[in-house]
Amino acid sequence: MPRTYRPSHLLPPTHSSPPKWLMAVLMLCLGLVLAALLLRTDLGASTPAQAAEATPSLSPTAAPSPTPAPTPTPEPTPAPTPEPDWSLPVPEGKAVDQKEWFADAVFIGDSRIDGFKLYSGVTSEATFLDYTGLTVFDVAEGKKVIRQGSEKITILDALSQKTYGKIYIALGVNELGYYDPEGFAAVYGQVIDAIRESQPDARLYIHSIIPVNTKKCKANDIPYYVTNENIIAYNQVLPDLCQEKKLRLIGIPEALLDEAGEMAPEVSADGVHFKKPGYGLWLDYLTSHTGE
Repeated sequence: MPRTYRPSHLLPPTHSSPPKWLMAVLMLCLGLVLAALLLRTDLGASTPAQAAEATPSLSPTAAPSPTPAPTPTPEPTPAPTPEPDWSLPVPEGKAVDQKEWFADAVFIGDSRIDGFKLYSGVTSEATFLDYTGLTVFDVAEGKKVIRQGSEKITILDALSQKTYGKIYIALGVNELGYYDPEGFAAVYGQVIDAIRESQPDARLYIHSIIPVNTKKCKANDIPYYVTNENIIAYNQVLPDLCQEKKLRLIGIPEALLDEAGEMAPEVSADGVHFKKPGYGLWLDYLTSHTGE
């Protein structure tokens, strides 16, 4: 039987497997793709969505508000100590032990202070720079009235030889004859300045002039200008002096006065000076009027 011709495209499909070389190429390509994917994963590659999530926001982040430091509670400001009214006499207080109190004291004055030294009973440890008839003018002008050995020196020179804690000054009776209270106060101020320069740490006390007994003054020929009227005028300038110089003003002991405001006759020796009990009363007044 003759062979019938069939076109090749009409031949039935064959079922032969692909060539091995083709399979090798495909396997190689697949391996390269897998390797690339693994490498991308190792390097942190991600999907676009993941990359968007991982990308930090570039919008500015508000800085946290600083925690304010706690405000310290202010300490209460202590009230300033009021300046004392130096023009007022030192008020009465608890009496001090006079021996201890006056041990570092010096008294400057005239014959009244000399009598105080001799008859009041004040401790012998106190120092006295006194002279009968002494005035503030004598002190200011440097009159030599304090005996030291065979010579005399001034009040201020004698004062400078030792350091004192308290200085009591009692002057004024012998200045009454000048009839010049303002001049008296002006020179008194100069004396105070000189004393302060010599004794900067000492307390300064100024005595008011104690009144006299008029009848006894006349009976003992006391100078006519020593009157209570003049004493009042001189005492009136002392408060302003004390206020200006910050001095402690010693008032007039009432125990030494009578009902009329004069020196009581029972304590008066000659109208100006005291009997021994009077000086004791003066000491009692000073021990209870220290300003402590």
